[in-house]
Amino acid sequence: MKRIMIKILPLFMVICSLSSCLKGYDTNIDTDKTNSVVEFANTGNIVSGGNATYHRFASDLGVLNLGDSATFNVNIHYAGAAYAPTDITVNLEVDAAALTSYNESDGTDYVVPPTSVYNFPSSVVIKKGTLESQIKVAIVRNADFDFAASYALPLKIASVSTGLIGSNYGTCIYSFSIRNGYDGVYEVTGDFEDFVLGAAATSSYPKTIDLVTYGPNSVGYFDPNLNGGIYGYSFENGGSGSYYGNFAPIFAFDNDGNVTGVTNYYGQGTNPQVRSAELDPSGVNKMTFDGTTPVKLEVSYFMIQAGAKRIAVSEVFTYTGAR
Repeated sequence: MKRIMIKILPLFMVICSLSSCLKGYDTNIDTDKTNSVVEFANTGNIVSGGNATYHRFASDLGVLNLGDSATFNVNIHYAGAAYAPTDITVNLEVDAAALTSYNESDGTDYVVPPTSVYNFPSSVVIKKGTLESQIKVAIVRNADFDFAASYALPLKIASVSTGLIGSNYGTCIYSFSIRNGYDGVYEVTGDFEDFVLGAAATSSYPKTIDLVTYGPNSVGYFDPNLNGGIYGYSFENGGSGSYYGNFAPIFAFDNDGNVTGVTNYYGQGTNPQVRSAELDPSGVNKMTFDGTTPVKLEVSYFMIQAGAKRIAVSEVFTYTGAR
């Protein structure tokens, strides 16, 4: 019996060692196919949840003005036992049903963009002797681009000239977002008055504020240093940090950079505090640019509470860079 145990133990150690090595290797190759598998390869980090039916990759395409375009990459991989034995033609298509399934599994609300917003080649060739090819998906900011929508392209490998289509990475979701020309990080100074709290309320300037794309010509007031980062206006009450709940301005602009309106991110009087925002027409109320780069925003506005002016604000935003 002792001799049997001695012979089995080394074999067990070898098996464990091999198992450990396999577990430590991270890949997106289908384990249920042995070779000649064609699939999408990772494009950045996977951002979908663990229960999602498909993997999702996300691209921030930066600032696009009307008529501008940008691209993101999609990688297609040959996962065979060696390099591609011949040229492999891979045909691609949009699978709207896959996006519906993804939304249901991951709790998202992505939609396929209008066809005028995107463009990509319907096929790509993985050359003989290689492992991967790449396409570029072009996104255009045109009149059909809806900033209120969450866009994603559900791409599917429809067919291949050689090999099998991977079951895990045969379809992937590619979400993307763009920013308008007012978006960015700003250092903010200004004046502030609370008509209810009086002298007890003082400003918290200077502060860093992100103006975040809300619509094609509007941005929301996001404070990255307030409660871990929220849309909100901070101030000091009796020397202690505070902020107005359910209030943050949204600035809307015309094509010349003039501020045409200010509304509340949390609804115009539809929040529990009945707070809304209103432009103060006596202010400068304009964004200036150096070419297409923001320089400075000067704006004045009120917070209205239950129909009465609660606070008056005049601010100067100096652009420091992209978010």
